[in-house]
Amino acid sequence: MPEPVDVLELGEAARKRLGFLVAAHGLTGVQRLNRLLDGSRGETSAEHSWHLALAALVLGDDTELDMARVLGMLLVHDVVEVDAGDVPIYDVEARLAIVADEERAAARLFGLLPAGTSETLHELWREFEAAETPEARFARALDRLQPILVHWAGTGAAWAERGTTVAEERELAARVAELWPPFGPVATALIDDALTRGLLREG
Repeated sequence: MPEPVDVLELGEAARKRLGFLVAAHGLTGVQRLNRLLDGSRGETSAEHSWHLALAALVLGDDTELDMARVLGMLLVHDVVEVDAGDVPIYDVEARLAIVADEERAAARLFGLLPAGTSETLHELWREFEAAETPEARFARALDRLQPILVHWAGTGAAWAERGTTVAEERELAARVAELWPPFGPVATALIDDALTRGLLREG
């Protein structure tokens, strides 16, 4: 266990910020269903969040979105998994059941920060979850699109492991298109090619 930040000869606000960063580093140990492209291990939630932030810069450069807000949402959206863990998107019942756990995790983790920063990051997390603003809908669409891209580019290893069907992925593609219509054709193209190459099974 790392030494508590309280031992540091710093102001309270600085100690709180460092304490949050130490806690958030726990996201590097949260495993996801996605696998690395070489299939060697599962992707972590921290790696997922980084890839989403990069994807936002690459795929959102021609939009009028507040990209700083998008990046903020993508960098904090999974911090709650430090406490609550990750539940695959396919497990609808478990996703619903974990909502209260995630809200408690958000309160604890963002509560480690000084008041102003705590409220700012907590609000970004809430905005992402609500998916009502254009920035949040773009971010949520990316959160659905990125796994499809990684599964496709990694020759479908995670799809094969869980027996994912093309129908399941088309449901995710429909949600992507609903959240951010320009991403719909991208998701569909990835899934169509995966089916053609035998990376997804019928059903």
